Amino acid sequence: MSGKKPVQQPQPPKMSKQQNLAENIYSKEDPTIVLYHKFIITGFISSKEWGQHPSLLRILKNYRSPFGSVLHYSYYDYMDAFEKVLFFQNQKFNHSWFLMFSKDFDSQTPSWFLKWWEMFGSIPQIFPEPLQDALRYFDSRCSSSKHRSQFPVILIFSQRYKVHWISMWKYTINSNLLNREFSVKWWDSLRINPIINQVYKDYPPPVQKPIAHRTRSQSSLDSVQITGKSSKELKELAQQLIAHSQQLESEEQVSPTASEGSVNHDPLDPFQDSQDPYNGYNLDSD
Repeated sequence: MSGKKPVQQPQPPKMSKQQNLAENIYSKEDPTIVLYHKFIITGFISSKEWGQHPSLLRILKNYRSPFGSVLHYSYYDYMDAFEKVLFFQNQKFNHSWFLMFSKDFDSQTPSWFLKWWEMFGSIPQIFPEPLQDALRYFDSRCSSSKHRSQFPVILIFSQRYKVHWISMWKYTINSNLLNREFSVKWWDSLRINPIINQVYKDYPPPVQKPIAHRTRSQSSLDSVQITGKSSKELKELAQQLIAHSQQLESEEQVSPTASEGSVNHDPLDPFQDSQDPYNGYNLDSD
């Protein structure tokens, strides 16, 4: 008998909150045709949770190769899956992904996700103007840890307030090289008022103390000391105040009248097609 202990297979990390979901959105006219996909990010598996060297392999359960052999994957494969799964494209090259963070998302974002976000992530320019204002306010009030400070604020904002977006890509030729060109757009059906209200609820504006406004006449009178003065000194002081009052009156008569300028805010509707292919589909649930 050999004295060696049997080698135990490493246990896979718990996946209760890390099973990201891809859901097919079928055509209402033909339920066999997949129009779009919805991709829900519920969490991340960190390299620490992996529990071993990232290059070591685990068995991919419930899946086998076309030849029936067991499939294996490493932590690097797990990272690549986030990117490669979104490279799916249909025959018309007009496929899009409806991307969202789960309502229960509370995972720490790994640094490698930055590459994914640069390709598929949202951008502030597609936000409606009121939501852009809320994003800027959030950026001014939210304090980030050293780890979170490496991520763009829109990523943290989208995670925390579950802001959905639509991502697409197409092939382009640049200097005889075939490249993927990525683009994102806004989803019109997303209700932004609850998001904006929650931002200001989480970060209430600081209370402004009222400022007492003092007129120039009040300031002049307060600076005058009349206690202990003789009648002659008071008469001279009265003449000085009259002269000062006449000078102020003449200055006010020649000064131009201030006018209030009106600002016209045109409605912002960026990156929108004339027809939204997601209209009529319930995509807001996870």
